[in-house]
Amino acid sequence: MRPVVAAAATLLVVLLSQVDAGAVDGGDVAPMAIEGFEPIEAFVETPLDAGAATPAIESFETASAAPTVRLFGSVRADTSVDTRFDSPRNVPFAENVAEGRLRASLGVDVKVNDRVRLVLEGRAQVRLATQREFDRAKGFFEPLLGDAYVDFYSPKVDLRVGNQRLALGANAALAPADSLNSRDLRESFVAGELEDTLLPVPAIRAQGTVGQVSWLAAYVPFFMPNRYFVFGQDEALLQPALAPSFDTRRLDPSVEDFVQERLLETRRPPPFLGDVALRLRSTGKFKVGGSWVWMNEKMPRVVVDPEVQVLASANAAGRPVPQAVAASVLNRFQAGETLFRGTYARTHLFSLEGSTIVGPAQVDADVTFSPRQTFFDAEFSPVDHAAVSWVLGVSQASDSKLVYAVSYFGLAIPSVAANEQLVLLEPATARGAARTAWFHLFVGNVGYTLLDDRLSLELRAAFEPIGLSFAVGPRVTWQGFDSLKLWLAAEFFEGTSFSPFGYLSRNDKVMIGARYELF
Repeated sequence: MRPVVAAAATLLVVLLSQVDAGAVDGGDVAPMAIEGFEPIEAFVETPLDAGAATPAIESFETASAAPTVRLFGSVRADTSVDTRFDSPRNVPFAENVAEGRLRASLGVDVKVNDRVRLVLEGRAQVRLATQREFDRAKGFFEPLLGDAYVDFYSPKVDLRVGNQRLALGANAALAPADSLNSRDLRESFVAGELEDTLLPVPAIRAQGTVGQVSWLAAYVPFFMPNRYFVFGQDEALLQPALAPSFDTRRLDPSVEDFVQERLLETRRPPPFLGDVALRLRSTGKFKVGGSWVWMNEKMPRVVVDPEVQVLASANAAGRPVPQAVAASVLNRFQAGETLFRGTYARTHLFSLEGSTIVGPAQVDADVTFSPRQTFFDAEFSPVDHAAVSWVLGVSQASDSKLVYAVSYFGLAIPSVAANEQLVLLEPATARGAARTAWFHLFVGNVGYTLLDDRLSLELRAAFEPIGLSFAVGPRVTWQGFDSLKLWLAAEFFEGTSFSPFGYLSRNDKVMIGARYELF
């Protein structure tokens, strides 16, 4: 059971590695433009006979704008092959060496009138994967509700009810305050798109403007955790670098991906004890603001009984299992004691943000303080610490053949005990004295278009200096047809086994894909 605890320890890494292809403003999606009326044609005044009565001017009632309907959708397919096959055959936690995906989305955007708008989107994906020699070949089909909400517009308040994306913070990809939406951690860490990573959640959102200040209030009544794989996939939380404590081969590949999301949890937050957020931001050229979020963490806080950990460690190391401990665990299990707990902690996020346009670039900054956040020590046990995180970003804000976005993410965790080591965030040499733990991450992408914008060259990269690990993802995209894009890409991860990106070093791959816009 020990690696089950270790799964949650990778939360920070996979969250930080979801990098958007280009930063955008942290505001919500703008409503459809309101149709205007044609101007009344000019008329020529004609003289009237003297003494004639002036005719009354005929009045007309303005007709309501007719509903407008816009369809949208796309189909995407990609396949990938590892650059090297590291895992031997028939071992637990063996890597996948080939994978294929087919994603489709279809939606309708209806502007009923100037006051009401309806959006409804459905998504689906098919995923296929196999290990060496086509061992444990598997696949699944997954339908998903995308954006599905109703907008009500009024002069003072805009109200949105339904499945939606709630954007907080100035940085589009890494803002710490942007935590209301759950994330799909099964997406590619380098080549994945932000639209696939951020999952819409059922929520009620109101926003408006008072003077020079815009405000937003949001309530997410139902808990929606992150989507993730525990094992058996390239993006799984448990990588082959971990010593396995249970044999994943005992689960048939036809069902293993359907049971993974429940493996690490024993209880979810009750309905209606959901997430709440308030945000204020100025509307001038220099946008500054602040927000408060009260939320459930989106990854489970996994606690395993110490005696169970002893058994798991002995089993993983191939040592004889202590008989006294085994008997004690059996007796306690038969007595109905809880030996494993996976729950979701609740926390506050207090944030400040700012952004402005400087020449052709947008500059943004976010700072967030959390009085309690879950981390994991070297024994993969959860520990609570206050944390301060910040993001500085610069991104392209004007039309150009050169597009870029660079962000720096920092994290400070004060009052770490001398005997603690925060796994994946600091090296083992950090132990020995009480301290403030630091984590730094630099992420960015740069792209350039050629041949009348038909050819696009892009490079995405991430680097963390403490563990000296990094990830690189080059990509070439060709759009020779109006609605069709073809692309070739690769992902490379380097670093020591328990550094943030070195942990994924067996997932180097090359990919080819296509995207077709249906409408």
